[in-house]
Amino acid sequence: MLNVAYNTILYRFISSAILDGSIINVIASVDIPEGAVVSLNSSGQAILATASTVPVGIARYSRKAGTSLAVEGSCIIENKSGTSLALTPGTAVFAGAGGIVAGTGTNKVGVALTADRIKISL
Repeated sequence: MLNVAYNTILYRFISSAILDGSIINVIASVDIPEGAVVSLNSSGQAILATASTVPVGIARYSRKAGTSLAVEGSCIIENKSGTSLALTPGTAVFAGAGGIVAGTGTNKVGVALTADRIKISL
C-alpha cells in the first residue's frame, strides 16, 4: 500500500471479491486516496464520489491527479482512522461527500460487515 498524505480518507482496501479481472482502470481527475468511493465525471475521469454522483467502485490504491487508477466494484474496505464508524452490521452503507461512506443517503454502495468493515457491492 502507498502512504499518501494529500487526502484524508478513513478506509483502506482489504480484499477483492472478484477474481475475473473486472477491475476498471481510469485516469484520476483529482488526487484520490486508497479506499475512496469513486465516481466518473462527464469526461470519464475518476472523481471522489458525493451523495449526488453515481459511484462506480472503490480505489484500490492512492493516486495523484492525471495518473491511472484501478477501481473495483466488489470488495471489502476497513476503517483505518482509529475512530469507530459505529455502523450496525447488516445495514446499508451509502456514498457520502468526498469519497467517504455514510450510514444514510441515496446511492447505496454496500453493507456493513462490522462497525468498521464494509462489503462494497456495485
